[in-house]
Amino acid sequence: MLALATSLLAMLCADPFADQVVDFAPGVGGSPGYDQPATALGPPERLTGEAAGQPMVVSPFAPAWSPDELVSLGAGGFIVLGFDEPVIDDPANLYGVDLLLFGNAGLIDGAYPAGICAGLFGGDGGVVEVSADGTTWIQVDPLADALWPTMAWRDTGPYAVDPGDLPSDVVRPMAPTHTVDDIMGQGWDAIVPLYDGSAGGTGVDLAPTGLAAISFVRISVSDDAFLTPEIDAVVDVGRWGDATGDHLVNVDDILAVVGAFGHTGLHLADRTADGVVDVGDLLLVLECWP
Repeated sequence: MLALATSLLAMLCADPFADQVVDFAPGVGGSPGYDQPATALGPPERLTGEAAGQPMVVSPFAPAWSPDELVSLGAGGFIVLGFDEPVIDDPANLYGVDLLLFGNAGLIDGAYPAGICAGLFGGDGGVVEVSADGTTWIQVDPLADALWPTMAWRDTGPYAVDPGDLPSDVVRPMAPTHTVDDIMGQGWDAIVPLYDGSAGGTGVDLAPTGLAAISFVRISVSDDAFLTPEIDAVVDVGRWGDATGDHLVNVDDILAVVGAFGHTGLHLADRTADGVVDVGDLLLVLECWP
């Protein structure tokens, strides 16, 4: 029992991002220069364009675009990503979602720069398969590069240059019932609440696969595909100890929990996802201390 508890705690404390590129084959017609598979590791982008000297906050209207942030697969291409810790099929996860995939889909602005949704662009698909052993693969329903576009901060505008103070939660999925029709014609002030604190991404529930856990994700494109996806990150929804959104666990996370102690409802410091910031969240952060 102690060994099991230790193992579960280790998974909660580990970073939730894909850790290794197991295999990669670029296809035909991918975006030129977007051929570095390691860009799919680590967290989804919060700032884009820094390498080109044009930094901008990633938002649904301003998705990541730089070659050092995305990998483009191309027709017939694929990428296989591996996790150091298994991604568990956990019905207790919000909406039952276990995995999030981030691409560079975005919302069309029908009244630039006001941020009025007039549709989706860059949702280029990509078949998603998962595996426990890297040999036997099971396809899942959602496409890789689709809804929802990444929202990096909850308190910036659609085309902000400077980061905000309220980072979105990269391990919080959006409600699967939401569709782009829910925000058609809606402005920024209506779109942000729909995200409900999430950073977006395409949610995957592992339950239909029958697998208790997976360690590998393969994203591929058919040989005759007209559109090919760009991949930013693949994320395990399992909770972890980062209460500030900076992908680190340190004294700032303790201060964040203490500062929000007693808060009910949505809050990044609620690491146990039970609807209240309390001693359980503080203990999780302390247990995840490096």
